[in-house]
Amino acid sequence: MKEMNRTLELIQERSSIRRYKKDPLTEAEINTLKRAALATPTGQNFQELRYAFVTDQKIIKAVDERCFHHNPEMLDRLKSRNADSIFYGAPLVVFVSAKDTTWATADSGIAVGILALAAQSMGLGSVILGMPRAAFMPDDPENCCALLGMEEGEKFRLAIAIGHPDTTKEQHDKDPAHIRDFLG
Repeated sequence: MKEMNRTLELIQERSSIRRYKKDPLTEAEINTLKRAALATPTGQNFQELRYAFVTDQKIIKAVDERCFHHNPEMLDRLKSRNADSIFYGAPLVVFVSAKDTTWATADSGIAVGILALAAQSMGLGSVILGMPRAAFMPDDPENCCALLGMEEGEKFRLAIAIGHPDTTKEQHDKDPAHIRDFLG
């Protein structure tokens, strides 16, 4: 039997990390993650995604606060996980945004998946997040769009928090019943 390759091992090992050490990522680590983001394929190669790499904790806190403004019960749920931030203390958050296009949703998912695997391969942990969406609601005059330099019509898609794990987590169950086979 052929041995599993390292990429497949990383996929099997990865889990969502919800507590990080205070250690900042190095410039080299961040640059490696930026290269991974830019290597992400996009529908019809339109390259419409925009990435905000944020280590400024004031910006991360502002996004947190805007989310809690719209969804105060979110803070209670986080406290039950011994957290006070939807980013779980990660030293880096990458916000993915794009204008409304045919491929924006799928491309964003691909991008954070690639970033998660890149982080895993570097010995880092990550958690993919949709919760920050509340901080970027277009009908909120105090939304965080300008804070991240988003252009007119650009919308938050997904975020990923990345850092040095300060916890471990068992992977979710892999239920084969979730797969439907139509093999010829």
